Amino acid sequence: MKKSIPSLAFVFFFLMTLQNAFALEYGIDRINEPAFAGMFAGKRLAVLTHAAGVSKNGEHLIDLLNRSYNLKKIFAPEHGLRTTNDDYVKDTVDEKTNLPVISLYKQGSRAPRASDLADIDAIVVDLQDVGLRYYTYFSTIAEIMKVSASQDKEVILLDRPNLLGGDVIEGKTLDPKLAGTFTAYHTVPTRHGMTLGELARMINVENKMNVKLTIVPVQGWARESIISTLDRQWIPPSPALTEIEQVEYYALWGSLENFNVAVGRGKTNEEAFKILGAPWISVEQSIALAEKLNAFHFDHIIFKPYSWVVSREIFVGQQVNGIRMEWSGGETRSDELTYKVAQLLVQMFPDSINSAKMSSATYGSKEIIEAIRNNVPWEETRTLIDKEINDFKIRRQPYLLY
Repeated sequence: MKKSIPSLAFVFFFLMTLQNAFALEYGIDRINEPAFAGMFAGKRLAVLTHAAGVSKNGEHLIDLLNRSYNLKKIFAPEHGLRTTNDDYVKDTVDEKTNLPVISLYKQGSRAPRASDLADIDAIVVDLQDVGLRYYTYFSTIAEIMKVSASQDKEVILLDRPNLLGGDVIEGKTLDPKLAGTFTAYHTVPTRHGMTLGELARMINVENKMNVKLTIVPVQGWARESIISTLDRQWIPPSPALTEIEQVEYYALWGSLENFNVAVGRGKTNEEAFKILGAPWISVEQSIALAEKLNAFHFDHIIFKPYSWVVSREIFVGQQVNGIRMEWSGGETRSDELTYKVAQLLVQMFPDSINSAKMSSATYGSKEIIEAIRNNVPWEETRTLIDKEINDFKIRRQPYLLY
């Protein structure tokens, strides 16, 4: 009997079905699926989001909820609803919907008031995180959860992938004595490898919040995936991350903002976290700094002397000298790089660098700061960090969704 050959149309349909089955869908892309749409119906909703809270088809979460459900108000995190601010943000009104926008990044205030939730049943959260402990969106979510638990309100979190992947974990686990601050809220490593949904599940249990928490999960994301390109528009989650590649630069460089050095923040921010310098570094010293850093032989990274005029933040308007990091895209251990760069800066510029003001919360503990200042070899410090990372992998396991 002659075997039938599938038609081209059938093959095309099968391949498209297979592609769609494994397509990457964020939580926001799934809110109209039958399994999730019912959780919004009949509820008075608030939303915590920002400019990056956009679905795959280009619709903003505010528009999606306002069109189909009873959206009452908007909460905005650090950098504001439009993700353009670096200073404190005031309450305002959304011009498109005429809904009140309540800032959760005001002087002396990082959380909603109980009165802000009085006419709300549930808060829908969609924020683009970058997978680092000192990025503040998780602390804002945690404060929302804490207040919501006290007022018996539900939190519905629309999850997104961790752009830095879910398998790579780096950095000191935060000392519990330092936890609870805006840039160091919970006892996780610097690069924790968890999504916001997974972190919310963890803190709900470990901090005994007992908030009613629902996660709309990502579909089609593998933990080992590090996302350097997107199937959708990149919308900066904060002003200095203008391109998606800067997320990985930020992981390598961000903690060095502890020092009195410029790190490339500027009017357009295209150089942010790729360069580092100060007016008290000479051209000759910048050459020596690059040579010493290249002698470490970091994988996929070379350093070159670099000079520029700062256009924003520290040393604005001044000529500074320093280094430019050129990264070829491979995996480099971020905690090792920041440790050795910080240590070298302290050694080369002891009279100029503000090492006394280094943040223990940023580096995870006072002991790490002391190790950097006292020139303790990275190999010794790594032993401590790696043990804690292994412990954290076990601890986080019950909260993983993917």
